Amino acid sequence: MYKRKTAIDLTDLAIGILVLGVIVVIGSKILLSVRDSRLTDLDTYSTTNETLTTVTETGESLGNTWVKSVDVCNNATTTGEVIPTTNYTVVISESSGLATITATGAGDYNNSDWNCTYTSYNTSRPDWALPNDAATGIAEYGNWFDIIVIVGIAGVILSLIFMAFGKRGDEGVGTSY
Repeated sequence: MYKRKTAIDLTDLAIGILVLGVIVVIGSKILLSVRDSRLTDLDTYSTTNETLTTVTETGESLGNTWVKSVDVCNNATTTGEVIPTTNYTVVISESSGLATITATGAGDYNNSDWNCTYTSYNTSRPDWALPNDAATGIAEYGNWFDIIVIVGIAGVILSLIFMAFGKRGDEGVGTSY
């Protein structure tokens, strides 16, 4: 009597992928929490008169990340003319600390060059940089996760095909009851 091979049980593979995904998510959340709790303890530095070209309603981003505050913006075409804070808004991203300055309305300073002075956190300190770099590395794993899953599924499909059609010789020829 011919004994057929049973199909592969994929439960362990699915549980493994699920556990790996949960560990990556929890790990990155912990690292980002540690990183963010250290941010306000860092030393700050000031950037003076960084030129933003043609500031409009769509906004221009400052050159440094982890901006603490924008101190003052001046009109670059009229030396020393301070732009009132009612003529622009500052939005600082919580995930990257990148600040975007947006001109409000059709004011006198819209579509002109600005010089802005602002304060940023010095993120080179190890107690902030290490969890940041680790979280960035784990985030890169997420980019590879899709590829790993696709290759794993392709391997399972190929193994099922080889199990079904792999041995087509004299073995098992005859009637099976």
